[in-house]
Amino acid sequence: MQDFPIYLIPGRGDAIDDNPGGIIRRMGYPFQRREITPAFESLRFPDQLKVIKTELASGFWRHDALLIGRSYGAYLLLHSLSEMQDFPGRLLLFSPVLGPARNRNGFYGSIPPRSGKLLRLAENNLFPLFQYLEIHTGTDDNGCNPLLAERFVAPFKNARLCLVQGAGHHLDDAYVSDVLMNFLKV
Repeated sequence: MQDFPIYLIPGRGDAIDDNPGGIIRRMGYPFQRREITPAFESLRFPDQLKVIKTELASGFWRHDALLIGRSYGAYLLLHSLSEMQDFPGRLLLFSPVLGPARNRNGFYGSIPPRSGKLLRLAENNLFPLFQYLEIHTGTDDNGCNPLLAERFVAPFKNARLCLVQGAGHHLDDAYVSDVLMNFLKV
């Protein structure tokens, strides 16, 4: 097994054994996790980003580092990276929130803080670079609008978007496990 640092920010309310954290743990890879606990959520958005940026800078600003985010955790991770220098490692995002979330009837269900910033930076080639980015989301995801995901990855030559037909916001464990196996063996 390779020795590389893995940093994970799961979605809101995700437990340690939820995917992808539980899958990574069962695969035997050590990782650091920034949970979205009630104490963390009570921080102002800029202070949440400051905590994450400090953690990234202290042990994960390396070419062999892997950053993994899911849902709102991916949103926090991307916002943190957007305020830093080019990241030398690789990113893997599952169902990332990239802006306003839509509910099943097409109306917007939530608008996270600074909801337009990530797309604006990416589309204007102002988002800091990274070695590689891979995003996996369902075509029926109501938390990660697949159209926003397409727009976000489009400017990057070293980014890949995988749309899972018929899948919603929670990609199943078998799919996530396969993705992680491929991503972690590189």
